[in-house]
Amino acid sequence: MQQKSNFLGNLLLVVAFSCMLATVWSVGVCNRCMDNSIACVNQTHFKFCVNYSPIEESTLYCGDGKVCTELGILCADASLGANPVCKDDDINCNKCDGTSMFQCTSRTTFRVCNNNEFTGVNLTCPKDTVCSIKSGKFCVKECELPNGKYECNKAAP
Repeated sequence: MQQKSNFLGNLLLVVAFSCMLATVWSVGVCNRCMDNSIACVNQTHFKFCVNYSPIEESTLYCGDGKVCTELGILCADASLGANPVCKDDDINCNKCDGTSMFQCTSRTTFRVCNNNEFTGVNLTCPKDTVCSIKSGKFCVKECELPNGKYECNKAAP
């Protein structure tokens, strides 16, 4: 009887720990395909995924008051306590501040800065690369991103 009680106690600990890890791992996962076959682009938009790759042209809006989640119900009601997988805080897009001649304006575009103002048009990175001004190369393969994070995590400028 004691052995069965210890087993159940250990099983509960493993389940609780697994739930905590799943919660921690799901925070800030922008534009990554999840088990529900979507990738949250930001708090309120998502893309469909095929074979764990987001379909670039498929960005959809969750709807007013709804957030993108990893749940079976893709977009859940925020007023009921649903937490977005990709928080808007994860979308850090720098503004022109006089410290850099270029800034990323989306995951795949950048623009020239003139002091505190953007000038000209958005320039697009080559296929299969993302914007990374901090790398010194302008555009890099996603695996080369400094700290593994986008400088501007928006689908489009």
